[in-house]
Amino acid sequence: MRSMKRKIMFLCILFLAAVTGCGAAEEDPAGTKIRQKEIQQEESEVIEQSRETLERVACPEFEGEDVRNVRIEEKGDILWEIDYLPREDRASYLFWDIKVPYNSCAVVDTESMFRNYNRIASLDFHAETETADTSVTGLLKPERTVTLDYYQGDQGTASDGTKPMPNKTFTLLIGKENGKGQYFCTLKGYEECVLLLDQGILDEIFAKNPYDLILKIPYVVDISTVSEVHIQAGDREYTMKNQDGSYMLGKKKVEQKKYSEVYQALMQPMIAQEMKEEKSLGAERQAVLSVEYKRSGGRADDLKVHFYKYDETYDSVSVNGNEFFLVSSQEVEYLREVLENSF
Repeated sequence: MRSMKRKIMFLCILFLAAVTGCGAAEEDPAGTKIRQKEIQQEESEVIEQSRETLERVACPEFEGEDVRNVRIEEKGDILWEIDYLPREDRASYLFWDIKVPYNSCAVVDTESMFRNYNRIASLDFHAETETADTSVTGLLKPERTVTLDYYQGDQGTASDGTKPMPNKTFTLLIGKENGKGQYFCTLKGYEECVLLLDQGILDEIFAKNPYDLILKIPYVVDISTVSEVHIQAGDREYTMKNQDGSYMLGKKKVEQKKYSEVYQALMQPMIAQEMKEEKSLGAERQAVLSVEYKRSGGRADDLKVHFYKYDETYDSVSVNGNEFFLVSSQEVEYLREVLENSF
């Protein structure tokens, strides 16, 4: 856990990176949908439209680093989906967007993600079989699918960290076991060709817990995109301002280093676990701590973060109305102490 915290805080300190693009689950007081949700929907539509123009391959050959978008589905439900969405308001490691199940509201652990992609790439798509009887293969109505887009070519990563967008795609349809450690499979558009693919690898991919694909940090916001931070901690209110090279903690002017230290402290409560059940999610619920980041302009939108009492050990964290994770109540209390001592 300590090594994970060091890794996450290193990222925060090194990049103070852009917000993850968390989709809004609620409206603002004026009734206007937070624009980020519209941006997310637009990006999803672009991916689906662009997939129609990609070359649908009969025999995929790729490495984990080539992968851009992946969707894992079982019995009509999307188990997890990660898309590559480079944007100007994000650092390059935040280009990866875990749309399902976290509504684009989590930071992808790219090391874990690429390990998973390498497992998919290790499948032998040349392993054909002559078996075509759908009653044996189970491919008439397959219950599990893998849709994957990847790039194949000589274009490298750009100076801003942007990778070339995908130019190839495939959808793997997975049927029944053959009793020899393999599944009967086929590729959409090439159903006449039946493959025998490793059962262990495919089971591993479908058993992957999306929670293991994210860093244990609720959110990250680029300090350079924020002009003001409004904080409510019980009956105490704090304001941070960063304008024209002037750094203010309340009415007190401070050095940039001090301002940055307090700003980083706001993101120190780490995700301890997923929220298993919702508790007291009513209008009467009062936040233990609330933080609102006011943007200075551009594509990024304001961000609202609330910490709510969950039980004696944990607080839940809500980011733009999305509530998936629990953090340590002690870490939230420590943050309150940092704020009290800093203003």
